[in-house]
Amino acid sequence: MLVATRQVDTLAVALFSIVLILGWHIDAERLKWRISPKLVGWMMLVFLPFPFIDWFVLGSSPIVSLIHFIFFASTMKLIQQKRNRDWLWLYVVSFFQMLLAAGMMIDTTFFILLLVFLFSAVSTLVSFEVRRAKFDLETTRQDQEAEETEYWRETASARNLLSPPRWHSLAYFSALSLFSILLLATPLFLAMPRLALRNSGAGWLQGNALSGFSDTVHLGDVGQLKLNPQLVMRVRVVQPPDQYRTPLRWRGVTLDFYDGSNWRDSSNLRRGNKIGARPVTKHGGTYWVDESVETNHAKVLPYVTQQTFYLEPLSTATIFAAPNPIWVEGLPSLWKDTSDGLWTSNHAVNRLVYQVESDTRQFSDKQLRKENSSEYDPEIKVRYTQLPINFDARIRDLATAVTKGAATQIDAIRRIENHLREQYKYSLDLRRTDETDPVADFLFNVRVGHCEYFATSMALMLRTQGIPARIVNGFQMGEYTDVSDFYTVRQSDAHSWVEAYFPRYGWLTFDPTPAAGLSAYENGWTATMRHYSEAVEMFWLEHVIGFGVSEQTTMAYRAQRLISDYQGDTSAWVTKWKMRIGDWLKSFSQEGSLRPINWTAQVREILLHPALLALYFIGLAIGGFVLWRKREMSWRRRFRQDAVGSAVAFYQEMLDILTRVGQTRAPDQTPLEFAHMVVQPNVTEITQLYQKVRFGGESLSEIEIKRIEILLKELRELKAQPKSHK
Repeated sequence: MLVATRQVDTLAVALFSIVLILGWHIDAERLKWRISPKLVGWMMLVFLPFPFIDWFVLGSSPIVSLIHFIFFASTMKLIQQKRNRDWLWLYVVSFFQMLLAAGMMIDTTFFILLLVFLFSAVSTLVSFEVRRAKFDLETTRQDQEAEETEYWRETASARNLLSPPRWHSLAYFSALSLFSILLLATPLFLAMPRLALRNSGAGWLQGNALSGFSDTVHLGDVGQLKLNPQLVMRVRVVQPPDQYRTPLRWRGVTLDFYDGSNWRDSSNLRRGNKIGARPVTKHGGTYWVDESVETNHAKVLPYVTQQTFYLEPLSTATIFAAPNPIWVEGLPSLWKDTSDGLWTSNHAVNRLVYQVESDTRQFSDKQLRKENSSEYDPEIKVRYTQLPINFDARIRDLATAVTKGAATQIDAIRRIENHLREQYKYSLDLRRTDETDPVADFLFNVRVGHCEYFATSMALMLRTQGIPARIVNGFQMGEYTDVSDFYTVRQSDAHSWVEAYFPRYGWLTFDPTPAAGLSAYENGWTATMRHYSEAVEMFWLEHVIGFGVSEQTTMAYRAQRLISDYQGDTSAWVTKWKMRIGDWLKSFSQEGSLRPINWTAQVREILLHPALLALYFIGLAIGGFVLWRKREMSWRRRFRQDAVGSAVAFYQEMLDILTRVGQTRAPDQTPLEFAHMVVQPNVTEITQLYQKVRFGGESLSEIEIKRIEILLKELRELKAQPKSHK
């Protein structure tokens, strides 16, 4: 479980694995090893300062330092001869290690490993108790020379020896115990009050560093991010009918100031504490990002896209959403910066689950051509048409040539966008020349780059034409999982695009990256298996990790409604039959005869009632189990695995038959003495076969086994005869 958290270094895992193997050989006495308890004590004393050295000097995290110390302490116990208290100490430590893993891992991997841990724990503790009991028994029988414990049960007539328990018996018991634990724990999980916040800390796991999602980004950072396939978030999306499955982008960081090699946010954001940023107004549990829509929400409702984000722990405080968010729910805090970016408090140690509604209406080029105004707000024009000091004039000339003859602003934007898409190629393998300006190098020399180079080039070309523009770093929509209807977004889906400003419509999205730069997802059986795996993970997040007070209330309401509906249906069914019986009695008393009744239909309706069908099913299941159990436990079926035990079983069956007819074996009688007393050939023959197996160590042939069945059958028939015949 600790290894699955990916927080433990490879060296520690390898060394502790060697210790486990070594300890196994020592306990099995394959390896003669003795270490003085005094030496162990001194080694523990010397090692005590190491966790602090590991933390402060070597730079390990506090939790990793603690794991290293636990590994060392466990090593000292594993490599020495152990007493019962040493085993108990190791069991307690293993439980503590499981709790550590729980603090760093809350996905389905943890649940699967938890089942393995519980199964192993039950098996281990039962085995420990059996071993301890055996040791105590052997201690009290010093005068008997026995290498193995004798297992037996006492019956009314004999002390019947049994075979020692096998490993699969322990496995069955442990599996049944684990099932019982889960069965009992499920109602407790459903009914236990939810006191913690939904987005409270999940442990000590540090978030993934996402370069490209801070207030300063070096040109090329997003391209490096795309090389990593690690999961970032899952998104469930409900789009308007006319936009079903229309590609979206998850907007992250907006950057406006370019110095020639770096983009940054000129308002100087620092993780939610920003000059010029403001806390978003919260009404109830909802943050209204666009307050103008709050009082007129119905007007934009046909264009609203609903999103539910399951965001992994990240070292950035960015909140991702589709463009033009209206409101956000489920976050502990929310700020909005002057570039329309959303930020929350640090969530490097826990997942975030939040909901967003965005206005995703789309404007056609025909609509945008009707507005060709360049009456920009002075602050917007100054801020979003900024160019670096040593700006390459060739970029301005290229933009002028490409937009020559464009009658409107949207035409100029489309020409630049199409020029970059068609004349340049996409690649994550960046090639540079000696050109100082990376954008000029991309446009005039290598002509190959990734999305950041395309977006930066378009933003600068638009600015040279007086059109306010900025770049946005975020993610593409992700891979759609049709099994559970959600999108899986990974770091490889990172993307950069451009937003241009229209005085009437605000900031609109444009993407100059060629189609080759957009994520493509494979099909086939591997993709199908991955989708099912992600669907299970999503179910875990939604219905286990995300199970809170609102879900409990909904579940209780549904249960109450189900019971009420069932009571109503049952009451209606009873009332209907009361009326039918009343009509039948009334008809009989008034007419003196019974009107024809379709008894076949009436009986069929009764027999096919859901309650009776459920009883039929339960009865069949119980009957099938009893028959299966009787067959599995029959002495003949078990004979090949346990001949002695089967011999005891068929001999005991004979004794039971004879007891029912008044012939009981005395405790002091041997089997042969009892057979001579009964004077019954069947009994004598069965007794001889029993002693052949029980004391002679021989096996029975198939003919002898069939013979025993015949003899027992004849004895049962003897029991059915009257006593006078005996």
